[in-house]
Amino acid sequence: MNCKVCTQNNTAKYKCPTCRIPYCSLTCWKQHKGTNCSPVVESVIPTSETSNLYNFPTEETVPLEKLKLLEHNQELKNLLCNRHLRDLLIALDKSPNPMAAMQQAMLEPIFVEFADECLKVVEPAEESQ
Repeated sequence: MNCKVCTQNNTAKYKCPTCRIPYCSLTCWKQHKGTNCSPVVESVIPTSETSNLYNFPTEETVPLEKLKLLEHNQELKNLLCNRHLRDLLIALDKSPNPMAAMQQAMLEPIFVEFADECLKVVEPAEESQ
C-alpha cells in the first residue's frame, strides 16, 4: 500500500490512529496531523458478503434485517455513550473465553440493560391479546 500523504510511491508502513489513512514516515504524519482528519466509522452490522455466520444460519441466528434495526435505536445509542459499557463490550469481543466473559459481563447492570435493549429490538415481546 502506498503513502496517501506524499506524492511519492513510498510504501506506507503506518496508519493514522484517527482516520486510518496510510503514511510512510514521520514527516508525512506531521503533515497529515495538520489536516482535519476524522475517525472512520465502521458498521458493526455484518453484511451477507462479509460474514460466514450467515452462510450457515441456525435457529438462533438473528436475521440481518433485525440486526440493522439496532443501528437506529436511540436507547442503544444513549447506552453506548457510557465508557464502562464500551470497555466491557471490547473486553468481551477480545476474550479468549467468550462464555466466561459473558457470564462476568452479565453481573454488570449497565451490560444487562444493554442486552435487554438489544433483545427488545431483535425479539420484540408479543402483544398480549
